[in-house]
Amino acid sequence: MMKKLPVIFLMLFCATGLLRAGGPRFSFGLEWGYTATILKTSQHNYICSEGYRIIDNPVSWWYYSNGSVLANAGLDLNDNINLSAYSGLLGVYSRRWVIPAELRIRWCPAGLSSDGWLIHGGAAATFPTSSLYETGFRAIAGGGYRLALSNTISVDFLVSLNFTLDSENITDPDTRTLVPRSSITSNSTEYQAVNFSVAINF
Repeated sequence: MMKKLPVIFLMLFCATGLLRAGGPRFSFGLEWGYTATILKTSQHNYICSEGYRIIDNPVSWWYYSNGSVLANAGLDLNDNINLSAYSGLLGVYSRRWVIPAELRIRWCPAGLSSDGWLIHGGAAATFPTSSLYETGFRAIAGGGYRLALSNTISVDFLVSLNFTLDSENITDPDTRTLVPRSSITSNSTEYQAVNFSVAINF
């Protein structure tokens, strides 16, 4: 027992030091968002029902509204930086919803427990909820303003630019039916959007 005492005292000393330094603190939150998609570009390469190859790269400047509901859990790494994992339900386009697995970092120059501006960015893998089979990718970058309600509760008003790499159902031009996966060589769609959201953090 006597031999273990120095180790125990050392562990207690280190733990006390971390607490005094304000070590990592768990955080949780909910976020509700509105997404305005403004640009859609696609790359399609497939064999149609008549047996010939079609290569199509349409570009659409089109405004489309959607929404999102996300929950997060993470760590306040220090007084200014939070790293969190997000998931929930995210609208990408018409009849297209995905479940993201996102990692996001937030930097609050004035402090996580203070009113002030913030910068955030993140990346995610997106998993489809419909018959589409491809796992996609999402990246966001933006900023906002944090309203601190207490030392542990805050509300963020956020604006971000979103880039989503996805796939879509391809319709055969002759039969007007969906092209089977075995006939598709390339199927990728990129969406550029602006997102406005409100988040509450605990």
